[in-house]
Amino acid sequence: MKKLIAAIAIMLAVAPAFAQTAPTAPAPAAPAKQAPVKPAKAPKALPAPEQRAAQYADELKTKLNLTDDQYKKVLAVNTECIRRKDALKASGQKDGNGKKEIAAYRKQQYQTILTPDQQAKLKALNAQRHDKDAKDNGENK
Repeated sequence: MKKLIAAIAIMLAVAPAFAQTAPTAPAPAAPAKQAPVKPAKAPKALPAPEQRAAQYADELKTKLNLTDDQYKKVLAVNTECIRRKDALKASGQKDGNGKKEIAAYRKQQYQTILTPDQQAKLKALNAQRHDKDAKDNGENK
C-alpha cells in the first residue's frame, strides 16, 4: 500500500507539468526570413538641364532629320525651357500658367527653326506620344 500511495503522490506532483499547453507553432530552427527593410526613397535627382535637353534634341535630330544648325538652335531652346520648368518646380508653383507659357515659347521658337515638313512630323510625334500617355494612364487606373 505504501508503494501505491508513493506512486500516486509522484503522479500528482508531475501532473501539472503535463497540464501545460504546448506552443501553437514550433520554434523554427533558424530565424524566419523577413522582407528586407527598404530605406525611404529619396527624391530622384534629375540629370542636369543640359543633359535632358540634349537627349530630347538628339531624339528630334534623328526623327526630324535636323541639320547641325537646326540641332544647335533646338538644343538651346530645349535647355532654356527645361531650366524654366525646373525654376517653376523649385518655386512650388502648381498652376499650369507657367507651363503653358513655356510650351507656347517652345512652339513659337520651333516654328522659326523647323521647316513646314519637320513641323508636321513633330506634330505627329507629339500626337502619338499624347495618345500613348493617355493609353498608359487609362490602363494604370
